[in-house]
Amino acid sequence: MTDDATRFGEHDEDRHNPMTVARGTRPLLMAALTTFFGLILVAPSIWANDPLDLPSPLAGPGVAAVKKKQIRKIQRGWREFVAGDMDEATKRATRAGEVPPAQLLVYQIRLSRGDDGTKDELADFCDRHPEYAAAWMTLSVAEEIVGLESAALEAARRGAALWPEPPWGDRAADLYRHWVDDRVVTAETLFDTGQNSAALAELVAANALDPNRPDMVLLAAEIFVSEGRLDEAATLLDRIPDEPDARFLAGQIAEAGGDWQSAMDLYASLADDYPGKNGALERAQTRWRLTLLPKYAHASMATDQLTRGDLAIVLVSVQPRLETLPGGAVPVMSDIVDYPGQREIITVVRLGIMDADRRGHRFFPNRPVSIDTIHEAIQRSRALLGRTAPVWCSGEDMLGSGCTSIPSPPSGGAVINAVLDSMSGVDP
Repeated sequence: MTDDATRFGEHDEDRHNPMTVARGTRPLLMAALTTFFGLILVAPSIWANDPLDLPSPLAGPGVAAVKKKQIRKIQRGWREFVAGDMDEATKRATRAGEVPPAQLLVYQIRLSRGDDGTKDELADFCDRHPEYAAAWMTLSVAEEIVGLESAALEAARRGAALWPEPPWGDRAADLYRHWVDDRVVTAETLFDTGQNSAALAELVAANALDPNRPDMVLLAAEIFVSEGRLDEAATLLDRIPDEPDARFLAGQIAEAGGDWQSAMDLYASLADDYPGKNGALERAQTRWRLTLLPKYAHASMATDQLTRGDLAIVLVSVQPRLETLPGGAVPVMSDIVDYPGQREIITVVRLGIMDADRRGHRFFPNRPVSIDTIHEAIQRSRALLGRTAPVWCSGEDMLGSGCTSIPSPPSGGAVINAVLDSMSGVDP
């Protein structure tokens, strides 16, 4: 409070309390949102003859010097305004003359009555009296009434720069918390419960006030990824390239598009202690290595019906470290002499990952492989590499619960995904 306000006896009139509507619960009606992070149109809210939550025109910094007689009239008009007698308040303000505090009181009365055009006149008034804090706060309320949130926040910030003391110095922070922070929290809850459209609507409204807030942009990108809108998600993430979470998500998007080099670069740029980095990087590196494999390996990975030979090829191709591990003696297997995946079959038999008919000296590489054999082979290969056993889905009730599923008939791609899941703990 300024010395002028103290001299005028406004100690208890900075901001009257018996108001009918609190800022935190003032209704905001959001209309159609045309494009993501676009403009917001809000229907106006008018408070008939009830006084609004406004600062006294004689409170705060920047109050113009006026005569004592005018002060008394403005004070009486203010009390009438607080009491809800708009007609009497208008008479008092008019009798005080064409001085800024009296003019502001008139605007406040008109604003409370829902007089069209008051907001624009208030904006001109603030331009003429840029140091008048109460005027900026009044303009902020006027902008809020018609749903111009960005303008309301900007006016509140202008006022707070002049008048940082509470309660009016807190208005800008209160508006930001209500219109941005609360909306982001609501959007997170909506996204978690599968209400993507509603979550995006909350983010659109919040983004209009703070377009480059990282957590908001990241959440919107996550929603887009969940809907398969990868290009839109990537475009958003370009706005926050230095955010670790954004780089990690961008890496996942690159993986989904088969751009393993970009995925590796993004994951490698993360700090060593970033959660999930090592598994994701290993997965991307493995996927990249798969592109360099010979044609017979690609054929096994692409098959819709795995054979025993295909399984051996896929397991070793995806987990090349298996070839470097010590193992037992290799039996003679006459049916793999001319088989393209001879080396991989020898590896899985040598390590006990898959069995061979040692008496008949055969591996049966062209025989269809069962789901149980695949499960056993993956578990054995994981154990050899020091990894925990997978949790296999046993029924529909477990789907989506973190278990690993290989549909029947088993395909090469399903086994690759199961192995990569096992390696990284992150869905490929």
